[in-house]
Amino acid sequence: MKVGILGGGRWGQALARLVKAAGNDPLIAYRDKKPPQILKSTDDPPQVSEACDLLIAAVSARELRSAIRLAKPGANHRIVVAGRGIEPQSGKWLTDVVQEECDAVRVGALAGPAPVQEILNGGLCAGVVASDYAEVRRMVTDGLHSSRYRVYESSDLKGVQVAGAMVPVLATLLGMAMNLRGAGMGMHAMVLCRGLEEATRLSVAIGGEAHTLSGLAGVGDLVAAQTQPKHPNFVAGKALATGKRGEGPVDVARSLAKMASQRGVELPLTEALVSIYDGEHPLDAVSRLMARAPMPEHQ
Repeated sequence: MKVGILGGGRWGQALARLVKAAGNDPLIAYRDKKPPQILKSTDDPPQVSEACDLLIAAVSARELRSAIRLAKPGANHRIVVAGRGIEPQSGKWLTDVVQEECDAVRVGALAGPAPVQEILNGGLCAGVVASDYAEVRRMVTDGLHSSRYRVYESSDLKGVQVAGAMVPVLATLLGMAMNLRGAGMGMHAMVLCRGLEEATRLSVAIGGEAHTLSGLAGVGDLVAAQTQPKHPNFVAGKALATGKRGEGPVDVARSLAKMASQRGVELPLTEALVSIYDGEHPLDAVSRLMARAPMPEHQ
């Protein structure tokens, strides 16, 4: 089976190695970078679309639209997004971006804890592929599942995409919580649990399934993020704790907060992250959150 990988960065190369481990033939489309070593690749993305029915987009949310335009897939392709988040320019889900840029209908999303360096070093991990189409789920499973990488299938495309967007936000909040003056494991645990609760509320509000956030795309990915000291979102949160506002998932947080507000759903932690990036001191944001009225746990 030939599997096209759109994106020649470390994540694209890691996915290509998983494709090989599953006994399949990966072909990477790369742009503006050196060709990946050892792995078969081309700097002509349409060649990948011509050679492969299954395409996995391993680029950032900001780069996805351009990658699809360059690859020029057609209605016959199955396209799976392996990036997290929401398109920052439009606030749209990434599978919607794919469908806007080509005639493909059979789309999906791949998520879960997949530390790139561990994959490149031969480590073991797992992921979940979500799609409304059983054919897409089965092709991704056939393309990636091996003794190195377990693939689980889900029909909850909305829930998996919510998880993929929320994990960077929550990982940033955890990085901040674990490095604030006076904070401890109690605050860490509170942010972890309540963050997953608000992600679940949003998922259900847009038609997703509540249990998806307790699986690989939610809890699994978040656990992996918070145990990597150099994880970019964790680092961004640590910077916030020291008063620095560098790069972070604030655009995603804004989009999620807006989406939730339109549906009457409260995301207090997500909204607090936006407020901190807008200038509120992290300790003031924490005090405000702690002063909220008591409520039932699962609400």
